[in-house]
Amino acid sequence: MTTHSKQQSYIDTLNELLKGELMAMKIYKETQALQGDEHVRALLQQFAADHEEHARLLTQRIRELGGIPETETGLAGTMAGIWAKINALRGPSHLLQQVYAGEDTGIHAYEDRIDELDPQSQQLVSEIMSADHDHLKHFQERMEAEKRERQK
Repeated sequence: MTTHSKQQSYIDTLNELLKGELMAMKIYKETQALQGDEHVRALLQQFAADHEEHARLLTQRIRELGGIPETETGLAGTMAGIWAKINALRGPSHLLQQVYAGEDTGIHAYEDRIDELDPQSQQLVSEIMSADHDHLKHFQERMEAEKRERQK
C-alpha cells in the first residue's frame, strides 16, 4: 500500500468514527429537552459536550492528515435520532437503554478499527474510548437507580 493510500485509509476510518461522535452529540442534545428526569438530562448535557469535544479532536486529526472531515451522520444517524426522541418521550429508562447501547456500539467501533490507524490516531482513539467507557458506567448507574425508583 502506498503512503498516500495508507493516509487515505486512516482518514476514511477516522471519518467513520467521527460520524458516530456526531450522531451521539446530536442525539444527546436533541433528547435532553424532552427528558423529565433531571439526572438523565444532566448526563445527556455533559456527554453531548464530551462527544462534541471528541468530534473536534477527530476533525482536527483528519485535517492534519490532509483529509476533509465528515459533517453528516447519514441515514443511520437520522434513524437513531428518531428512535431516541421516541424513547425520550417514553421515559428515562427507555432512553437510557438506547443511549447505553449506542455508547457500547461506539466503543466497539473504536476497538474494531484502532488497528487500522496510525500511532498518533490510535492514541487519540484510546483517549476517546476511555471517556466513553466512563459514560457507560454513568449510564449503568443511572439505569440501576431508575429501576430502584420504579420499584418503590
